[in-house]
Amino acid sequence: MGYMRVFVVSGLMVFGAASALAEDCPACANLDGFVASDQIDNDIRRMVGKYKGGGGTKNVAVQQARGVIETGLQPAFIDGANCPEIDSEQWAIDYSYKRGKAALHKGIDIPQPRGTPIRAISDGTVVGTFMNDGNKKGIEIMLRHTPDQTGLSFWTYSQYTHLREMSPLAVGTVVKMGAEIGKTSNTGARGKRVRRDALHFAVLYSRQAEWSHDGKVVTPIDSYFMDPNAFYRLTEPYDSPSLLALPEDQKEVAVPYMKPDGTFVPATTQRIWPYHCS
Repeated sequence: MGYMRVFVVSGLMVFGAASALAEDCPACANLDGFVASDQIDNDIRRMVGKYKGGGGTKNVAVQQARGVIETGLQPAFIDGANCPEIDSEQWAIDYSYKRGKAALHKGIDIPQPRGTPIRAISDGTVVGTFMNDGNKKGIEIMLRHTPDQTGLSFWTYSQYTHLREMSPLAVGTVVKMGAEIGKTSNTGARGKRVRRDALHFAVLYSRQAEWSHDGKVVTPIDSYFMDPNAFYRLTEPYDSPSLLALPEDQKEVAVPYMKPDGTFVPATTQRIWPYHCS
């Protein structure tokens, strides 16, 4: 029998076998904030769409309550840069017609030619890599970013899916902003529709540091989805209801980026677009 350890999760004492803590992700065991997957509330599982006990309308209701609503935000690339843009697959649009049941698009899609490098949007740590066999997301990598790394007051998690192949970066790898973390493609289960090559890009956030990895998905404790455009705002608000309520003249977000020569615009930014801009 494994020896017992005590884990502190959001101020609560949690008892469990140490060997079970990282059973689904051995590489996660010593990473900052990692906790056992049974510490994740079922509503958070519904939010990310991975909870077997719920689906369709029930999941959508939780997702909407946790940020997956249209905000009207639009990116405005600094200095009018030529950056890969979001196509019609925008944030929080209704995906029911594609899924055959109630569903929302929990990210944005940015088309680019197959093989185009995808860039880390901030300094961070790899906390998940998934093949997602039989899943519409396809090959995926997920990064965790601390407040110090982004300049935000909370922890953020960036998700990149439809990768061409599994990223060579292992869980636990520390990456710098702008580092290549994968290549663009169109992997993932799909029906008769031909999917174009594009990055599906999503952001989650939490005021708490804890997160888990159950072998299928990364789930930050008490987390919410964020409109990916909002990630680049320099000031509050970041939550979707408040963003929706902003006046129309505050809906554009000045987005920083990395140039092909590796320099950043502006030079002091801690957050960038996931592709090079010129």
